[in-house]
Amino acid sequence: MSDEVQSFDTGLREADIDPHRPAPVETPWGSFALFVVGGRVHAVQSFCPHLDGPLFQGTQSGETITCPWHQWRFSLVSGARLDDGALLRGGKPRLRTCAVTRSASGTLVLARPGIRA
Repeated sequence: MSDEVQSFDTGLREADIDPHRPAPVETPWGSFALFVVGGRVHAVQSFCPHLDGPLFQGTQSGETITCPWHQWRFSLVSGARLDDGALLRGGKPRLRTCAVTRSASGTLVLARPGIRA
């Protein structure tokens, strides 16, 4: 897998995403899950930075995803950790996020994490 790849066409359309059960998508940068928030698709890493809990199986409430293993909460929009426990444990780990656009054929395209589309 390479960070040199700038974008990745998932081959999926928004209609292919189950808003209640997002599935991981393997990309050149690792596994990302696609979530629908307020009519927009957001891509965040599939596994929690804490102990690799499956965030894609977590509980989504609006813009927030809660890890099913230890209840760490993150913003699906920014990737920021939201719960107060982060301050007590020496930092606030963030989720890797990818900007999401659509190809000419309507499929969802992810930008390399850190690249804003």
